[in-house]
Amino acid sequence: MEKSHLRPQDYSLEFGILMRTVPSYLNPRSTIPAEKHAEPWLIVETGDGYEISLQRGTIRICLDRPGGNPLTLSMMRDIAVRFKKFSTDPSVRRIIVTGRGRYFCTGMDLKEDLLGSVAERKAALDDLFASIDNCPKLTIAVVNGPAIGGGVGIVSVCDVRLAVSSSYFCLGEVRLGLCPATISKYLVRELGPSLARAAMMTGRRMPSQILYQSGFLHVLEHDMAALDKYKEEFLTDMRLPAPQASAWCKELVRAAISADDATANEIFTAMLGKDSESSHGVEQFRKGVKEITWEKLDR
Repeated sequence: MEKSHLRPQDYSLEFGILMRTVPSYLNPRSTIPAEKHAEPWLIVETGDGYEISLQRGTIRICLDRPGGNPLTLSMMRDIAVRFKKFSTDPSVRRIIVTGRGRYFCTGMDLKEDLLGSVAERKAALDDLFASIDNCPKLTIAVVNGPAIGGGVGIVSVCDVRLAVSSSYFCLGEVRLGLCPATISKYLVRELGPSLARAAMMTGRRMPSQILYQSGFLHVLEHDMAALDKYKEEFLTDMRLPAPQASAWCKELVRAAISADDATANEIFTAMLGKDSESSHGVEQFRKGVKEITWEKLDR
């Protein structure tokens, strides 16, 4: 078996689903040379249960709380606020969400008083997932370990999903008399109705290999060292997409899901505007520039 970009032959027995192997389409193809030594991450904020770092236009939000990085009410509120802030910050191009320790995220903190704050908790959950899902920046889930409940929800609302092969995904709420009510719409959208229904109703673990084969996960690596190496290569390659065009792509996907032709028409007109990114991109293309970077473009 390969040591990176795993190509599992058959992981169908555990979850009872037979799927064919699909190759990763996110392999770095850029000719921009990757730095021999990755630029260090600068810690810009340490909150209650999370840490935020910055590296060359990329924000990294690392969940860091004992017991599997569970989501407390205050964490959900804080992270949602940060996502909204970064969404409007032109210096931020990409946002990574990952976890520290053995787990990625074990979902809602069940040790908190759930019954005493039902409305508050529902509002916080709604706001958290919506703030990530609606973020115009490229969002990347780097899944370092098991994702459970709301942790699966966080992965679901990220644009790109990279994972280590030892991770698994579990919607075990049903075994506690609960259900993934808030994240169900994202799960059905990203997993598909069939897999989402099976996962939600059985509460069984889904191996990362199954979700890689299904297309839910985009890259699967054999260990964290390989995953970190791929992540750095990928971030280097992500200097090429123009930021506004990237944001519009996300809008177009959302519009396509809702069959919103008006949005597509508006974006088509805007992207060909006189002062749009395309005017610079097309000009560079005509000059023979094969790979265009956007960090230094004065808008």
